[in-house]
Amino acid sequence: MKNSTCEALDLDTLPGISQLVCLDEVVSTQLVGRELAAEGSSEKTLVLAECQTGGRGRMGREWESARGGLYMTLLLRPESGIRFLPDLSVLSGEAVAETISSLYGIKTRVKKPNDVYAFSPRRDKWLKISGIITESASINTSSSWLLLGVGVNLNNPLKLDTAVSVKTITGKPVSREEFLKEFFRTFWLRYSAWEYSSRSKS
Repeated sequence: MKNSTCEALDLDTLPGISQLVCLDEVVSTQLVGRELAAEGSSEKTLVLAECQTGGRGRMGREWESARGGLYMTLLLRPESGIRFLPDLSVLSGEAVAETISSLYGIKTRVKKPNDVYAFSPRRDKWLKISGIITESASINTSSSWLLLGVGVNLNNPLKLDTAVSVKTITGKPVSREEFLKEFFRTFWLRYSAWEYSSRSKS
């Protein structure tokens, strides 16, 4: 695990984030997030990495994590019951899809429970552009912490022909920092509504 400065980012530019951990190369941001959660790190701690050597998606599938993409894990401590946690994957995917569409004018759709697809005009098909993964530790029926992992293909090269990046569709590199700011503006609105609804149903 190597440190990175993330010079273009600070807490003032990321809505709702309490602590920012920027790293260069990690096995996965989820592993780092798990360690931080176990150590008692504050809620809304964000782990960002330039690349991952062992990124994993749902059901242990490999997630390509070359430099240029967005790889992050957000530590949350929701009061919601664990039966509501699957909804968070869909909610997060919707926030990613909305961010990609609003910033870059790309058509997106969410494939439940945890993938986001983008339409590639050049290839005339829908291709995977983002994946979401959640994991939690619970006490009785309540979650003591939750890790939200998000991977987005922004400028990174891809080997799989079933995936696509924002850069490939738009033909130009995009700013990771701009994406993060817009994503969190969208995400926190959805997350607050989800928390409120989940508590009222518990």
